Amino acid sequence: MDFLDPRKRRAHKIRLIVGYVLVAIAIGLATVILAYGANGYGINKKGQIIQNGLLFVDSKPGGAEIYLNGKNWNATTSARLVIPAGDYTLTLKKSGYRDWQRSFTLQESSIDRFVYPFLYPVKFRTTTLTNYATQPALITESPSQRWLLIQRPDSDSKQVTFDQLDLNALSKTESQTPTQVSIPEGLLSGDDGARANLSVVEWSTDNNNVLLKHTYSGGSEYIVFNRNKPEQSFNVNKIFNIVPDEVALFNKKVDQLYVYSQANQTVQLGDVSKGTLATPMLKKVLAFKPYGTDLMTYITDQNMPSGEVQARIWNNGKTYPLYTLTAGSTYLIDAAQYSGHWYYIAGSDTDKRVNIYEDPLSDINNKSIGKAIPTLALNVLGATKVGFSNNARFVEVENGQSFGVFDIETKDNYQYRLDAPLAGPMTWMDGHRLIGESDGKVYVTDYDSTNQQPLVPTTDPSGALFSSDYNHMITLQAKSDGTLNLVNVDMRAGNDLPKQ
Repeated sequence: MDFLDPRKRRAHKIRLIVGYVLVAIAIGLATVILAYGANGYGINKKGQIIQNGLLFVDSKPGGAEIYLNGKNWNATTSARLVIPAGDYTLTLKKSGYRDWQRSFTLQESSIDRFVYPFLYPVKFRTTTLTNYATQPALITESPSQRWLLIQRPDSDSKQVTFDQLDLNALSKTESQTPTQVSIPEGLLSGDDGARANLSVVEWSTDNNNVLLKHTYSGGSEYIVFNRNKPEQSFNVNKIFNIVPDEVALFNKKVDQLYVYSQANQTVQLGDVSKGTLATPMLKKVLAFKPYGTDLMTYITDQNMPSGEVQARIWNNGKTYPLYTLTAGSTYLIDAAQYSGHWYYIAGSDTDKRVNIYEDPLSDINNKSIGKAIPTLALNVLGATKVGFSNNARFVEVENGQSFGVFDIETKDNYQYRLDAPLAGPMTWMDGHRLIGESDGKVYVTDYDSTNQQPLVPTTDPSGALFSSDYNHMITLQAKSDGTLNLVNVDMRAGNDLPKQ
């Protein structure tokens, strides 16, 4: 019996030990390989060890071919690519669309995401929605990007009437007949009628009410217009029996309003149902911007040296200093939440820099710091406009054709000047692109000034507006007879177009 033979038993043990050693070596090698692989290391076709990075690529529309440094990668969006670290030019191509391109450097063991590219058609399919004798004075879109209001330019009418479009319906049919809704008679002061000079202050989150400022020969007033139930619209001045210099929605709703008096330099909270104003919550206010129910950024010269003002944060009844700046005529303040953190902007049109802060209240309340420390300053001299992108990831500072943009997620910043002449300020088209009008065309650019694109003719200084799925672009176009068409421009092409 073999198990009783000492020599065979010894040989069996040796084979077991060798087997265990080989298995241990294999496990060790596999662990090392996996560890190096996890850190981006790999072997190229020449047998050389290289370190890789991870690249995510997506686009609207999907299915675009991915090229890196001119080479087709045999992949389409959306894709996950493991590629060697290095410098690349990423190009996306799809039949019927213009190419999208951007250069970047992929660091070793890093992850880059280009999931925002927007491909524009080579040829646009345009459908006329309605026609106007002259340029409408006001076009505005609800926060949901569903409802569009266009002030009808009927000069002989004594009442302000809006054409209302449901942009969601464009996914079912390319055209629709607008419905009409009017501001109730007697709600507006003055006698300018349909030619009323109206501007949008802000929409409520219910997508029904919009706060409008009406400027007329006798002064100005604020109106809350309910597009769904016009009879519920109201005149802010008449309800509170005041002439406010500014009005803002409380928590983006219309039942309470912030009311600002420049003469008194006060901010008060008004109860619409009762028609009453509370005791001033803030005094010596030069400018303000509220957020939610208990947060506000404001500018004051209280206890400040001549020629200086201070940006402060009002949070749940307490005030905190943010930044001291040179007094000016325009103050640039805003705040937004991104990825669980609060970001603030503070500057003026007389300063060379606009500061950006991350969670400044945490710094102020930290005894070892005790003050707000800016994360970054964007140097745009004489800036006149600031704002967050639709997803709050980007901060944009603007003065004419000069721009500064800060990417909160990557901490990168971009400062550039557009060569294209602009008819007015650019606004955020979405979370990654700016839009405006240049040389009579809709003009768009990515946040970092790449992929600048003139699109279709327009007479709208703001460029155009979009449906929530971004399949439809709405703008105004001039006709040869001097009238204007409100048009629906389909942003799809080729196989992405709906079947007829």
